[in-house]
Amino acid sequence: MSMPRQLDLEQIRSSLIRQEETIIFALIERAQFRRNAATTELDHPAFRSVLRPSTRTFLDHMLLEHERLHATVRRYTAPDEHAFFPSRLPAPALLTEPQPSVLQPNAINVNDQIRALYESTIIPALCAGGDDGNYGSATLCDIAALQAISKRVHYGKFVAESKFRSQTAEYTALIEARDSSGIMALLTNSAVEEKLLRRVRAKASTYGQDIEDPNAAMPAGSAGAHGGVGGGGGGGSGSGGGGGGGGGGAGSQLKVDPEQIVSLYRDFVIPLTKEVELIYLLERLNGCHVAYADARGRRAAEMHFAARAGAPTAPTATVRFAPHLDVDAVLGAVAARKATYGIVPLADSRGALDVPTVHRLSVGALCVCADVLVHDEPLILATRADAGVGASAAPLVATALSAVHGALGALHDGASWLCRAAPSAQLVALAPHADLRALLETAGARTAVLCSQSDATAAGLALVECTVERPKTNTRPSRFLVVSTVEQAMATGADRSLLFFKVVHASGALARVLAVFNSFGVNLENIHPYADPDGGEHACFFAECTGHASEAQLAQTLQELRACTTHLRCLGSFVSGAAPMS
Repeated sequence: MSMPRQLDLEQIRSSLIRQEETIIFALIERAQFRRNAATTELDHPAFRSVLRPSTRTFLDHMLLEHERLHATVRRYTAPDEHAFFPSRLPAPALLTEPQPSVLQPNAINVNDQIRALYESTIIPALCAGGDDGNYGSATLCDIAALQAISKRVHYGKFVAESKFRSQTAEYTALIEARDSSGIMALLTNSAVEEKLLRRVRAKASTYGQDIEDPNAAMPAGSAGAHGGVGGGGGGGSGSGGGGGGGGGGAGSQLKVDPEQIVSLYRDFVIPLTKEVELIYLLERLNGCHVAYADARGRRAAEMHFAARAGAPTAPTATVRFAPHLDVDAVLGAVAARKATYGIVPLADSRGALDVPTVHRLSVGALCVCADVLVHDEPLILATRADAGVGASAAPLVATALSAVHGALGALHDGASWLCRAAPSAQLVALAPHADLRALLETAGARTAVLCSQSDATAAGLALVECTVERPKTNTRPSRFLVVSTVEQAMATGADRSLLFFKVVHASGALARVLAVFNSFGVNLENIHPYADPDGGEHACFFAECTGHASEAQLAQTLQELRACTTHLRCLGSFVSGAAPMS
C-alpha cells in the first residue's frame, strides 16, 4: 500500500517534535501565573459583567469565542485540528479547500478528557496555588496549552493510520477480533517512548532556563546536549533529567521543573494518544456505528457523536446511527460488535432510574464510557396531514378528539393539560417504537398522538395543538449512557464511576457497604435501591461515586466491597460532566 507524505513516519516524527516544543513553551508561559481557579468556576462574581447569564465559566467563554473566530478561517476543517466546542462553531467565511483524504472518516474527539486532566491535574502541579488576578493572561495561556496538547494527542490518528498501512494484515486480524489488548501491544514501542521522554526532558531543561549570563549557561561541552535535543534526544538525557546539558549552568534557574513536563508526557499525553490510536483502529475497517432504541436515544446519540464531529464541512465528520427495537437489541448489537457504541437510558426527566438498563449492564461485559444529558422536547398533539372532521374536512382541534395515543412518559407529563384541552379523549399508551403514521391511518378520524416535534416531523404528521404543558417540576434532563466494549482506561482526576452491587436481605448489610466507602474516603454521590428482577433474597443497588476504577483509592474500595456484597461490578468510569454545555 503506497504511503502518502502525511503518513510518512519521518514526516509524522518531525511534526510531533515541533508540537513538543509548542507544548513546552505553552506550559512554561502558564507557569508564571497562579492557578486562578476563578476562571474555571461557574457564576464567579468577577465575570458576571461578561457572562450574562452565567451559563459557562470564563475559560469556557474565552475558549469558545477563540474557536468561533478561528472557525471562520477554516481552522477546524483541517484533519489535525479538533475544537473543544465543535457543535457551536460557525461555518468558514473563506472558501473551503479540499483536504487530502489520508484518514478514514471518524468523529473521534477526546478533548473532554484533555480538559478534565488539564484543570484537575496539570494546572495544580504546574502553577503555584492561589489567585493573582491575572485572569485574562492566564486564560490565554490555558487556551494555547489546551489546543497544543489537543493537537498532539489527536495526531495519534495519523500515527495509527501509518502503522495500519505498514502492518495491514496484523492489524486487520486484531481489529476483526476486537482485540483491544492485542492492538495496544502492537501499537506500543517502549524504546521510542523512552527516547521521546529523554528528548522532552532535555528540551524542558533547556527552554525553561531563566538565563542571566549566557556564557555561564552554555559551559564547554554543552553543545552536544543541545545537539541531542534536535537530533532525537540521544544525548539530552544527561544525568538528573537533562539539567546538566542545558539548564544546570551557573547563573541560570528553571522556570518550571522539567520532571513535571516529563510526567505530563509519560502519564497523560502518551496514554491519551494511544487511546486515540486504539479507538481509531477499532473503527478503521467499518467506521463508527451507533445503536439507539428510540427518538430520545437518537437525540442523545446526535448530541454526543454528531456534535463531536464538528461542522458539516469537516472532512472527517461521519457517524452512522442505527435504530434498534429496544435496549436489549442495542446492547446485543454492541456486544456482537455490530455497533461501535450504544445509547441506552439511565434516568428520565423525573429522576426515575431505568432499572432494566442497569440490570442488563450488571451482568454483561460492556462498559459505560460517557453520559449524555438530554432535555425533553416540548410535547405537541399531531395527526395525519389529511385528517379532518365533517364534510368540509375542517382541521382537527383538541376538543374534538376522541383518543390520544402517546408514550407512557408523554401521557404522564401531558395528563393535566389533556384533561382540560381534550376532556373527551381516551388516553392510550403506545407500544415502544410504534409507527405513528401507520397507527393514525388505521385509527379513527378523531385520533391524535402526543409526541415531540421531531417525532411528528419524522412521521410526516400535521400539528393539532402546540401548547401542551409539561409539569413545572419536570425540568431535569433525561440521562443516557454511552456503552462500548472499550473502557476509558485512563483516569483524569475528574471522573465518575457507576457501580452495581447486591447484598443479602439482612440487618446491617447495606451499612457495611457504606462503611467501606467511608473508610477509604470515597464520595458516594447517590445510591438507588431496587428489587432484584431475578428474584431471590437479595437487594440490588445502583450507585455513583467520584473517582476512576483504575485509581488506587477506588480500586482498594472495590476490592474491600467484594467481601460484603454477593455481586459487584463497576459499570464504567468516565469524565464527569462530559455532556454538552447548556
